[in-house]
Amino acid sequence: MELTVLSKVPRFKGLAAPITMPSKGADGKQMLFKKLQLTMKLTAVIMLAITLQISAKSVAQQVNIHASGITLPKVFSLLKQQTGYSFLCDQQLLQNVGPLKLQLRNVSLKEALDACFTGCSLTYVIHEKEQVVFIRRKPLPEVTVADQDIPVRGKVTDDASQPIPGVTIIVKRTKQVFFTNDKGEFAFKAAKSDVLEFTHMGFKSVEVTISQQQEITVQLLTASKDLTDVVVVGYSTQKKVNLTGAVTAIKGAALESRAVVNATQSLQGAVPGLNVSVGGNTKPGQSFNMNIRGVGNLSNSDKPYVLVDGMAMSLSDVNPSDIESISILKDAAASAIYGARAPYGVILVTTKQGKAEKTTLSYSNNFGATSPVKLPQMVNSYQFAQYFNASTFNAMGIRQYSDDKLKMLQDYINDPTNKSIFPEVTDNFYSNWENSANGVANTDWFRFHYKPYSLRQSHNLSASGGNKATQFYVSGGYYDDNGMMRYADINYKRFNFNANVTSQLTSWAKLKANTKFVQSRYRAPFNGTFESLFFHNLARMRPNVSVYDLNGNFTEMSAVPYLRSGSKDEVNGYNAALLTGLELQPVKNWKIFVDLNIMRDNTEEEVLKLPGVIYGIDGTPKYVNRSELAIPILGSYSRSTDANMYISPNIYTSYSYTLQNKHFFDVMLGFQQEKNTYNSMTGAAQDLISSTRPGLSLSTGSQTVAESRTHWATRGFFGRLNYNYKGKYLAEINGRYDGSSRFAAQNRWGFFPSLSLGYNIAEEPFMISLKEQISMLKLRASYGFLGNQSGAGLYSFTQVMNVTVPQPGGTGTRWYFQNGREAYIAAPDPFNQLVTWEKVENGNLGLDFLLLNDHLSGSFDIYRRTTRDMLGPSLDIADMYGGTPPSSNNASLRTNGWELSLSWKGRITRDITYSVGGLVSDYHSVVTSYQNPTRNDPAGSWYEGKQIGEIWGYRTGGLIQTADEATAFNKLNHSYLSAVAWMPGDVKYLDLNGDGKIDRGSNRLGDMGDMTIVGNTTPHYAYSFSGSIQWKGWGFNMMWQGIGKMNYAPKAGDAYFWGSGALAQVTVFKQHLNYWTPDNPGAYYPNPYAAPAGTINSFTAKTQQVADRYMQSAAYLRLKNIVLSYTLPQVWVDRVHMKKCNIFISGENLLTITKLAGMLDPETIVGGVDPGKLYPLSKVYAVGINISM
Repeated sequence: MELTVLSKVPRFKGLAAPITMPSKGADGKQMLFKKLQLTMKLTAVIMLAITLQISAKSVAQQVNIHASGITLPKVFSLLKQQTGYSFLCDQQLLQNVGPLKLQLRNVSLKEALDACFTGCSLTYVIHEKEQVVFIRRKPLPEVTVADQDIPVRGKVTDDASQPIPGVTIIVKRTKQVFFTNDKGEFAFKAAKSDVLEFTHMGFKSVEVTISQQQEITVQLLTASKDLTDVVVVGYSTQKKVNLTGAVTAIKGAALESRAVVNATQSLQGAVPGLNVSVGGNTKPGQSFNMNIRGVGNLSNSDKPYVLVDGMAMSLSDVNPSDIESISILKDAAASAIYGARAPYGVILVTTKQGKAEKTTLSYSNNFGATSPVKLPQMVNSYQFAQYFNASTFNAMGIRQYSDDKLKMLQDYINDPTNKSIFPEVTDNFYSNWENSANGVANTDWFRFHYKPYSLRQSHNLSASGGNKATQFYVSGGYYDDNGMMRYADINYKRFNFNANVTSQLTSWAKLKANTKFVQSRYRAPFNGTFESLFFHNLARMRPNVSVYDLNGNFTEMSAVPYLRSGSKDEVNGYNAALLTGLELQPVKNWKIFVDLNIMRDNTEEEVLKLPGVIYGIDGTPKYVNRSELAIPILGSYSRSTDANMYISPNIYTSYSYTLQNKHFFDVMLGFQQEKNTYNSMTGAAQDLISSTRPGLSLSTGSQTVAESRTHWATRGFFGRLNYNYKGKYLAEINGRYDGSSRFAAQNRWGFFPSLSLGYNIAEEPFMISLKEQISMLKLRASYGFLGNQSGAGLYSFTQVMNVTVPQPGGTGTRWYFQNGREAYIAAPDPFNQLVTWEKVENGNLGLDFLLLNDHLSGSFDIYRRTTRDMLGPSLDIADMYGGTPPSSNNASLRTNGWELSLSWKGRITRDITYSVGGLVSDYHSVVTSYQNPTRNDPAGSWYEGKQIGEIWGYRTGGLIQTADEATAFNKLNHSYLSAVAWMPGDVKYLDLNGDGKIDRGSNRLGDMGDMTIVGNTTPHYAYSFSGSIQWKGWGFNMMWQGIGKMNYAPKAGDAYFWGSGALAQVTVFKQHLNYWTPDNPGAYYPNPYAAPAGTINSFTAKTQQVADRYMQSAAYLRLKNIVLSYTLPQVWVDRVHMKKCNIFISGENLLTITKLAGMLDPETIVGGVDPGKLYPLSKVYAVGINISM
């Protein structure tokens, strides 16, 4: 019998004096007291309970309960299981006690009961000998109710304006006790000026003085939530106050109402040390780049390990509405338990789980309108022609646009209906209407191809609930983004399914099953070369070229015939994952976990390339294909399938125990194995028989096929020991012994330990008097090693021979037609059997604090991460070797950094609460060892002492203003840059070393001639600040995010920035018009040059070198998110039988402050020939609703 409830409680020896209960007399002024006595029948019940005990247990027995919304009978049942004590009480006493939120870890029975009855009208008496706990009402003295009592009624809500049932209300003068009902309401009589004290478990007490206002609304704030919050860590959970590693946790509720594509995007600016960057991943459905605490190695394999409910998967595949919490493990102590996959941090995502309660249905949606954050401002065709003439005259002494043509362009701009767009027609298909001076138009190519706005939407539906035996959470999500292109059908769709089911098979066995399925589809009219060329052409197309012909059809140069030709790139992804596990508890405090993780990831891609169709003056159609697109006139088709199979069993066990109710220990041991198999096959065909039903067998041209099969595996044994002394002294020891298939047998295994310590000064006795001001003041320190396998190739330690079949136009795939060249097996490349683990050494010092009555919270960390044994070039060998030697573990990198986060929560009035917060972090990475003894090419290669992100360039002395100044400069030997003479308007590069030359010396560190470090591309001082305010159901939240210091160095050929270039590459935006002329000596830009591709470099070399004058600050501040929401009053929601209804409007990327050149976006600057030529980042305006019932 787990819980004995008696309708009457008789007297029992040892029970405190008579239980007094308020009674309503006829006059309503006195409290009557009723004495209850124990009888011998109770003795028989107690003896029976004692007989049923399996073993004697003491009051000091450990209690562990982690639950929210749990009832007192359920608590008594759990306490019975864990301590053996029976509970006796009057059933009516429990009716007014609401659900509790308990986070109890290794506490005594007394401490557990104190937590249950804090702020409650009940108390308890423990009888150790009989193993029985009696529950009774707290004694109340006899009181007299004043004559001036008036009716008082009202409601109690939490921070989110949700009602709180079971709140204890004490009239301090009379000691009367009342409780709120299941709707959080109360009604009773009290005197004016009486003070009411509102208390409830897990909330701060509030006192309210009764005045003339008889309707009272009271809001209770969560008490020390930061201390009781439970954080998900490796294979377990811990109280935030007891963490010793560098861990940051955020709640899934923080992601609600965000108009984001996936969870990755919502983390930007939310966690100190987590760097989320856009880069070139701006197309619909693409995920952002992530790293934790900066650059980790030189092989770009420093990505964090992402686990969703214990399953390794991409964060972009997670539906944000399913997320309960996210934990970011940043140092070795926090992530060491995950071994080979986690040297650069871990992101743990926990999705929502079912609860033992009535089924709840929830629905949310989000409808958004998107548009480009930034589009370059093109000049009109007349301004373009003037700029182009200046560029060609500077380079070649000629002007391409005549005065007559300039007048025609100006007239067309003034009245487009007055001039023909084709003043000269030479043939039916206008073969001379390439990107030249022949046209008359005024086309803004960006506004032509981008819509003013496009639509995206998301819908999420979930059901959760269960009973004592089984709990479930099931959800489905749908996301659709139509893309921002006007004529290019770019679309992304995603469907998510998630099911979490937990079943208590027996009192000692629990079964869990977690199933996830993600299906996505990305479709565009181009890929690869065609895609790159399309965005490239947007910038270099001349505005005087028309997009229409005389008959109103799209011209070839408009690109629309290609976009609408039926060409497509369609990528379909299917990801199915299953995690099933068994949790066993043979005896108290000992748990065994057996998990099996299976994931199947399939990607299918179809690429169809078809020529465009244009029409002549007489309406004759013609199939056209630009040579750079490499599309056969009869089209081409390819199809590829990638299949990835991942299987990982996990077996681990944990045991916790307590000594003298002071020393708390938790031990865990486990085993993990991973096996990943990857298969890929691609087939391609040319000259299609049918473009509407393309297929590999429906072609008459060449056909090719390629196949790849790879695999990798890891195996690891791990252990962890946690120690906690009264919440004051904390320690954690981790160890992991890992093996990887990427290394030879003799170097396959590595042991990676870590240690972390914590000291919570606030728990010291001398701090008791400051408890209100200092709730937590915890010092942390950690040190450890982790191993990284990702930097090594799958088979770098052994011989690999590739089958190669040369083909007409390419090699590497088999040609199935006769007379093809025979296949051959190439000799294996050199290999290194000694390749082994990359070792990551990590040290961290931290401080966590909760101050000023829990208003101010924050943390500060400093860290050093040293990556040793990275793969780098081998030692120099004799030139006669004739090949490239294999890499060796001989490079190292060190990263130093720090992080700071602060948050303040407060209340302005009873109805207005607010919070503000901010975070900032920074890091510097330097190569400490690399095989480059001569330190050759420091601008383009690694060398010992190199700062990651260094930009080498020239110092300048402004622009040359006069002919005399140009003559003086030309006396220098500048032939390394260009043999063409400098003239006024060119950049004056400084001869730093005074040798009479402008060059880079011997191109070795210490002899770089006139080149020096002029900037750094590393993002420094990543920061964000946010604020929120709530008032009577209204909520307003916003977050600003930015980078404090970062450089972008324009290179020769970056047409987006420079404007001028080869004749076919001239790009003119409004910023480019500020170029040097005798009448504009203070111009920002130098002389523009335009010439044929074969000669242009000699001219742009005079002006487009990487130099300090044109070093761009890519620092920025962006309004990343803003949300205005309203939660309908509960009384309205109750009328339609709902639990909650919230409506909101939100925005993403709405405002940007930056000094970067106006045609560029600071978040999309990526490496390559010409940054900016890519699908733009989008800003979003959205509305939505969240409903639960």
